[in-house]
Amino acid sequence: MQKVIYKRSNLSASGLIWKHKKNLSENYKILEKSYFLSNIVKNLLLKRDLFSMEISDYLNPSLRRLTPDPSILHDMEKAVNEFYKAIVKKEKIGILGDYDVDGATSSALIFNYLKELKINYLDVFIPDREKDGYGISENAVKFFSKKKTKLILCLDCGTNDINNIKKAEDLGIKVIIIDHHEQKTQNKSLALINPKKSEDKSGLDYLATVGLSFLFIIALNRSLKKNFYFNESLIEPKLKKYLDLVALGTICDLVPLKKVNRLFVKKGILELNKKKNKGIVALTEKLNIDKTIDVSDIGFYLGPCINAPGRIGDSSLGFKILSSEDESTSSELANILLKNNKERKTLEDIVCEQAKKKFLITKKNNNKIKHPNFILVHDQNWHPGIIGIIASRLTKEYNLPSIVISLKESNSKGSIRSIIGVNASDIIEFLKEKNCIINGGGHKMAGGFSLKKANLSKIKSMLESYFSRVTIKNQNFLEIDTTLDLQSINTSLIEKIKDIGPFGNNNEEPIIVLNNLKPTFIKRVGKFKNHVFCVLEDIYGKTINAIAFNHATTAIGRAILRENIINVAGKLEINKYEKKNNTQFIIEDILIL
Repeated sequence: MQKVIYKRSNLSASGLIWKHKKNLSENYKILEKSYFLSNIVKNLLLKRDLFSMEISDYLNPSLRRLTPDPSILHDMEKAVNEFYKAIVKKEKIGILGDYDVDGATSSALIFNYLKELKINYLDVFIPDREKDGYGISENAVKFFSKKKTKLILCLDCGTNDINNIKKAEDLGIKVIIIDHHEQKTQNKSLALINPKKSEDKSGLDYLATVGLSFLFIIALNRSLKKNFYFNESLIEPKLKKYLDLVALGTICDLVPLKKVNRLFVKKGILELNKKKNKGIVALTEKLNIDKTIDVSDIGFYLGPCINAPGRIGDSSLGFKILSSEDESTSSELANILLKNNKERKTLEDIVCEQAKKKFLITKKNNNKIKHPNFILVHDQNWHPGIIGIIASRLTKEYNLPSIVISLKESNSKGSIRSIIGVNASDIIEFLKEKNCIINGGGHKMAGGFSLKKANLSKIKSMLESYFSRVTIKNQNFLEIDTTLDLQSINTSLIEKIKDIGPFGNNNEEPIIVLNNLKPTFIKRVGKFKNHVFCVLEDIYGKTINAIAFNHATTAIGRAILRENIINVAGKLEINKYEKKNNTQFIIEDILIL
């Protein structure tokens, strides 16, 4: 790995070099006749991958025009035909969903749709993270066998589960899988809808399982309609309303917000704000979200609450609240989810500090490696439900692939979070080939596995061997979209910038620089005084309110407190306070002048 040396004077408070994004030449032609756009918005769009879309389709995508035909997915027609037969024959149907938000939303989407069809011969199994593990477990097969289930629909899992698929089929249970994880083994299920498998040519490999599940119900609904299933007593469902669940699962699974994902999320947020799903409404009320729900509300508040019981509680609760039809039940479930999430956050903070200390001690004691290119930490007291979050936090802080292991005598669990250029799924396959782990799976950026405690030293040795051949690219840059002056900023401009959204993975919110500002009226805010609020003022006396979240004790916070002239990089937002809309700047980084 080539070491890059920077002049200290060029570095920001976060130790980064600011680099302006380049315009994409292919966008000039798309934008040249877009007279209705402001120059600032055009400037931002020039740097975005528009995927050769017309600008009207990009900013105002149409479900009718842009929703792909589900039949382009390999095995879709086969899966729909088998599912249709099961419905007509009134065979018992099982839903097996993963315990994360993508799994919970996918399971609730299919369940809610089938309930609307008045299909009551349904059973749902959401695995327990510790007792059952990920995927189609032996316990799941036994559960459905006892229920006399004839067809299982596996959601967000199952692609690489060979043995238990065979056990199910030996018991006369058909298995259909809808999943988006990397395929590493030959799958023997009746149908596998997974755009990442080699036979699939749909180009939809960026969809989360919930997006694929929505395409599945479109195809199933089409088949039912074609065969005159609907009548006066059974009205055809309006599928658009289920996009609230699609938006929720897509955002929380951190898949790229491009093309169809962006379409589904943009339309799904509109559906979510219609407040039709009783569980989401109850959770929103408990979280005191009394405004129009947006991507950040889903990613930072709703998603973690739905995810929490899958980590440290009853893993089925995420599904249950999203499929609840009763306000009282929804309220009770929301209270439990909030409690689980509070416990999860406390546990996470404690374990994260322990994990960082372990890594830094290992780094200090290993004189041979000054610049490690991966992190491996483990402890027997760490809850397996939070090790994925810990790995994510370590990767974010140190920009290294992180492997975090919860050691148990009988069934140890590991979680991987990676960086661009290092495939987590490939790491897991390598460990499988070397007989270090029992099983595992994932995708490019994340994965999980189970292992025997006795194999820990072997895993460490094999990881050192694997990473000795990997080059970690230096990521010490903050990419800037544009520079603005305070005179040009108002709520109208911010609303126009928001139209480029929804923002997320692969469609990040624009990073904007404001130059030559003096911070005034500085104060520490928040329950634990861990945020820094200030008013930024330019040489003409123009001001904007600004806040640096979780930076009270960091270099960024200290730079603000010095009251020096600074350049700031961050994001613009509209802060709604006491029924007034005010501009606000979210400080991400600072350059001291």
